[in-house]
Amino acid sequence: MAKRRSCRRTTDENIIHEKAVKMRKMTDEQLVHYVEDRVEKARSEGFNRGKEQARKPVHVSISDILMEIGNIRGIGVSKLIDIGAVLSKYLEVDE
Repeated sequence: MAKRRSCRRTTDENIIHEKAVKMRKMTDEQLVHYVEDRVEKARSEGFNRGKEQARKPVHVSISDILMEIGNIRGIGVSKLIDIGAVLSKYLEVDE
């Protein structure tokens, strides 16, 4: 049997066609393994992308913040202690 001419297909279409033929020739077991492998690969790639896009934890120094706030006129030592307590509560930082 002669090989069919594929002059009417682009290079990308030929690649897709070859993949489709290969998949159609697979047994049921081979097809299940192929699909499971692709799903696992997609899942791991998605997890890695999410990990890369996650915000990096930023170290917060409450004492530095309080020193800067302490430079504002009208804020005394007792107010700085109260502000420090609030910051510690909401930032979940023990200093």
